[in-house]
Amino acid sequence: MTDTLNTVDDTPITAQAFVPGHITGVFRIFDEKKNPLECGSTGAGFSVEIGTLTTVSAIQSESLEITTIYNDEYIDANVTKTVVRRLVEEYERQFKVTVTHKSSLPSGVGFGASGAGALGTALALGHILDSTMSDTHAAGYAHCAEIENRTGLGDVIAQTLGGIEVRIRPGGPGVGKVMNIPDSESLTVVLAGAPGLKTQDILTNPQSRTRINAVGDNLVEQIIESPSLDTFISCSREFTKAIGLYTERVNAALQDLDDSGLNQSSMVMLGDSVFCFCNEEQSEQAVGILTKYWNISQVQVTSISKAGGRLISW
Repeated sequence: MTDTLNTVDDTPITAQAFVPGHITGVFRIFDEKKNPLECGSTGAGFSVEIGTLTTVSAIQSESLEITTIYNDEYIDANVTKTVVRRLVEEYERQFKVTVTHKSSLPSGVGFGASGAGALGTALALGHILDSTMSDTHAAGYAHCAEIENRTGLGDVIAQTLGGIEVRIRPGGPGVGKVMNIPDSESLTVVLAGAPGLKTQDILTNPQSRTRINAVGDNLVEQIIESPSLDTFISCSREFTKAIGLYTERVNAALQDLDDSGLNQSSMVMLGDSVFCFCNEEQSEQAVGILTKYWNISQVQVTSISKAGGRLISW
């Protein structure tokens, strides 16, 4: 561990990172280990081009002060603050830190907003504290913050990679194992989502956990054995039906998409939300269907992000 931070007078040091959103279609919980880096999930999902731009500004101070801003609103972002505290503690420094998130990802709908904010914070602040810090090491702080706050299990490790992924071995970056599923260059993703399912509540509910793990084990294994987009979609849909967490509008929207031939779709885990893969010509039709169930502001058209989270300025 090398502290390479040098501040001049009262000039803050700033770094920026961008992290794509992430959608999970199927998963299995592994969070019994004491070390949060060994906790996480197996499962499958994909990263999307819409995401979060995080700017971190730090200046030495007599005590730690953390300010978090999300889309111009001051918020109490517990996951982001956990990342900051853990990094600062490791380097035994005191700072006034301002973290500003500019995001296309709504919170609480299953699009990986907390993971994106945590990973962006870790990459940017990690670089400010130690310019030699690896992305994997920095990402570990983000993963642990998600585990500690029970806001996610596998988003961060997936968001470090990008693409459509299968999480083969649970754990954070450097511990878990992930592989990519090939996808078409012309794939369009239509997302619709609203708050409704709280990840923390589901991850701490014994009945939900048992049902998720009983179903998820077999389906994740199927995707590992046959890693294709079609297998991912079919297993995600089977997972959705089996765990029974879908809302009425998710169920109705998926049926409507199926009836229109847009059957490469499923529920977003975990949210009152759906995703639909289609080509560019079909995206208008998909949006038309989904806006029958969600407000137009809750529907987004994007694509698969081939790249994971990364520093963009420092």
